[in-house]
Amino acid sequence: MKISTILSVLALAFISLNCNRVKEEQNLNSEVAVKNDSLAKPIKKELPENFDEFNKKFHSDSIFQVSRVDFPIEGKHVSGFDQHEWTRKNWEFQVIPVADKTEIEEYQHSLTKTDTLITERFWIPDSGFEVERKFKLINNKWFLIYYNDINL
Repeated sequence: MKISTILSVLALAFISLNCNRVKEEQNLNSEVAVKNDSLAKPIKKELPENFDEFNKKFHSDSIFQVSRVDFPIEGKHVSGFDQHEWTRKNWEFQVIPVADKTEIEEYQHSLTKTDTLITERFWIPDSGFEVERKFKLINNKWFLIYYNDINL
């Protein structure tokens, strides 16, 4: 009886050790699979917003426009003796999109573009009229950050 007890104990120990080894191999394989799955997933990188698409929407959708003006905005409105800083409450919807060339011949026009900043300026020399606006790419989205509207 001692031999059968010893054989039973050895058999149980052998089975127990093999079960643990199989579980460890399964855990290692599942960890590798998880690691492989995480490596296989593409890293999603947000691309910068296209300025031309933004420009069209900004100048045609008033709600979108207000959402993309970085209030309080730099610049001011000056018309004769009336002068004020731009706020959400006194903002005037802008309908003229940024363009490479202006169709209004009386105005001088300049446009400076980089990957992250666009500056456009209209003016009439020696008249007291000037409009300047700046759009900046912030967290891959375009915002109006400066609007100066002077008409003396």
